[in-house]
Amino acid sequence: MSLSPEPRFYTFWSINGPLQRDRLRRQLADFKAAGLHGVVFHPRFYPGIPPYLSNDYLDHIADTIRHARELGLRFWLYDENGWPSGTGDGKVLAHYPDSGAVRLDLSRERTPESIGEFHTDAANRIVPAGTPGAQVWYPTPRKLNYVDSLNPAVLDHFLELIHERYREGLPPDCFDYIEAIFFDEPESGMIKDPFPETAGVPWSPVMPARLQALWGAAWRDKLPLLFAAGPGAGEARIAFWENVTDALIAGFFAPYQAWCERHGKQFIGHVKGEEHPLFQLPMVGSCHRIFRHLSMPGIDALERYPSLDFFPRQAGSFARQFGNGRAMVECFGGAGWGATPADLERYLLWLGRHGITDFVFHLSQYRLDTPAITDWPPSEPLHLSWKDAFPAVLERVSRELTTNPVPAAGTLVVAPYRGLMALYEPWELMQTNQHNASTAPDTPATRANTAFLATLDRLKADGIAFDLTDERTLETDGARLPNGRIRLGHAEYKHLIIDPAAILNNQWLEVGRAVPRPPSVTTAPTQTRRAGDSAPYLSIPLYWTFPAAPDNAWLLATTRTAECTFSATIASGALPAGLTLHFADDLVSAELVLGRAGLLGPPQTTDDSRDQSGAPSGRALPLTVGYDGTFATLPLLTAGKHSLLFKTAREVPGVPFVWLKGTFELRSQTPFASGPNGTIRTDGPFIADAASINPAGELVAGGLPFAFSSVAAEAHFTLTAPAHSLSFHGTLGDALEIRIDNHAPGWIWAPDWTLHLPAPLAPGTHRLRTRLVPSTFNHFGPHHYYNGDWHVVSPGQVVGAKNFADLADAPERTHVPAWHFKPLQLPLLLAVHTG
Repeated sequence: MSLSPEPRFYTFWSINGPLQRDRLRRQLADFKAAGLHGVVFHPRFYPGIPPYLSNDYLDHIADTIRHARELGLRFWLYDENGWPSGTGDGKVLAHYPDSGAVRLDLSRERTPESIGEFHTDAANRIVPAGTPGAQVWYPTPRKLNYVDSLNPAVLDHFLELIHERYREGLPPDCFDYIEAIFFDEPESGMIKDPFPETAGVPWSPVMPARLQALWGAAWRDKLPLLFAAGPGAGEARIAFWENVTDALIAGFFAPYQAWCERHGKQFIGHVKGEEHPLFQLPMVGSCHRIFRHLSMPGIDALERYPSLDFFPRQAGSFARQFGNGRAMVECFGGAGWGATPADLERYLLWLGRHGITDFVFHLSQYRLDTPAITDWPPSEPLHLSWKDAFPAVLERVSRELTTNPVPAAGTLVVAPYRGLMALYEPWELMQTNQHNASTAPDTPATRANTAFLATLDRLKADGIAFDLTDERTLETDGARLPNGRIRLGHAEYKHLIIDPAAILNNQWLEVGRAVPRPPSVTTAPTQTRRAGDSAPYLSIPLYWTFPAAPDNAWLLATTRTAECTFSATIASGALPAGLTLHFADDLVSAELVLGRAGLLGPPQTTDDSRDQSGAPSGRALPLTVGYDGTFATLPLLTAGKHSLLFKTAREVPGVPFVWLKGTFELRSQTPFASGPNGTIRTDGPFIADAASINPAGELVAGGLPFAFSSVAAEAHFTLTAPAHSLSFHGTLGDALEIRIDNHAPGWIWAPDWTLHLPAPLAPGTHRLRTRLVPSTFNHFGPHHYYNGDWHVVSPGQVVGAKNFADLADAPERTHVPAWHFKPLQLPLLLAVHTG
């Protein structure tokens, strides 16, 4: 039996430019055409034109909502301008200065706000004052750059300033059409700056009263046990961290959920730190408890490749236990511009097979300027080179998840949240990867967490379908049935596995560790075959022609010369007028200094291209504002080096993106060689010349290194028997559109590059037309990243600054002089399956 509803797909729509009705409407239509079911309207680096939540702003939102309704797109509203949730675009602290977050940090100096003191030895054990070598600590509240997520009064301010403004300012029909409010990455305040020098725990003005209710008048005496070992530390830590979860629920989630329900909205989003129990602990305590206050459980799964199974499995488990089967993921952000259809398909299927049903793609940029290009790419689907194949990917994923739904789990696994709480010491967080906790210090808590995750890996390897819960949820909502089964919410389980580190109370003490692990499932190995693999096939060489010269692009290397002012060099042979410069950003001005022949020397200017001081002066280029940037048309270029000078309207991170576009050939002056992570590399420099590109062989080295547009090509082949499928061997690229004769085209991609025909293709000679899609990485990069096409790209990878997404042994400066590209090649051979 399956409990998996039909998949739905949304985009995290990053509104990062001035609101324009035509652009908003056009992108909604593009999302519909891409196969999406809805959008999450997400102001992100929004420039405030018109001002956020102003009447003009709300008028644009109303028009956007109405157009989404006309198109049949669901509309979710993001709750911030930026992230994380709760600050209200800074309005909460501006209007209510006492709403700031606080963390209880260890200080070496006493202040008037300090709450007691304690002493520790070198092994971090609490010792009496005066112990030789002991360190004295003062737990001290510290103000943070965040809002207090534990205090319901602060959440009320947020709802008043943001959501009540939407509710009152939008026309009723528009507000009513908003299906869900999306929240993003709230947490306890543990990783908000300024970060603790040594260690800290969540705090708030509401916390003393909560702890007094928990521990009585001596609650201050318990605080040292949260940081260091001492009698009763395990019990104190469990009580404290479960209290943190309860405080977050009371301060943020429960009142937020109540507001949404009162106004007919679903409450959907995700917290910070879902990846595994050890990361959830300092962020929120336990996601299983938080999920109870959401309309559907949600997680954040970024990067390109599947990672830990725990967090999508936990969300899927909760959806089956207490929800309607739906679970949400914000996914694929940071997968990099090199992400392919095969990568997306694999990632979505991994999530879907754990029970995720609602996929929110992170993110689609409203405007793709330089900051957006560097903002956790890719921008999907609108700015992918393979965006035309995007609907086919979603359709295939949806068909697979619907045809082969998630099976009901027969085993329930109890995760050791309390066990980790008892062991955890807050200093560990500052030595943990704060993106996904993929690295952590070697401590008892880390080892227990690692052992638990290894158990899940073994269950998966044994073919055992399992769901997850935490100790507290099993105690409050679990029941042992007369037939020996376990019921948790709507779900029933035949087997119960309790992690050795888990700590249970009440009736579950009797169960202890006596419930056996279910036997391993042994199955005979199976082989999967593509349709026609066992059938006879013909092998036909393909000889391609270009019906027209391919569109090309060249990402120019720019240099900052002053604030907002940049230069670039265009080395070329003789090129006709009409080539285009595409600037990703708004410009104040641009000019071109034409050079004389002589490609190897510096730009040489003619006598009439110097100003009165003798400095080179160029011709001003008329500028046109386009859909995604600024454009200029170039005059005829003679052979030589030409200087481009331009000024952006505002400061940009790093250097701005500008491309030369048109029909030309771009050659590197140094050979290409094998590069890291599926790339080829060259040291350049590049020279543009008249288009004369050979369709045979690899096309990046052949003249199209930065190309974004698909490459159209034609060939013919002859069949001597009916064909049932066609495999295109030797293909390199992101996707391939195939059209045979006058039949409807079909999209294929790696790894098999096989087109399954709806009806056999008759013997005879056939015309084959293709569109080969280059990697989006080739257009946007980061081309100089030392590890080529890296599988996770934060803004740090784009500028070459080592960060949490790099390998531990990465150099501090991660950019190198060489250029990296993904290879591009038309199919060399057609394998025709005739059986």
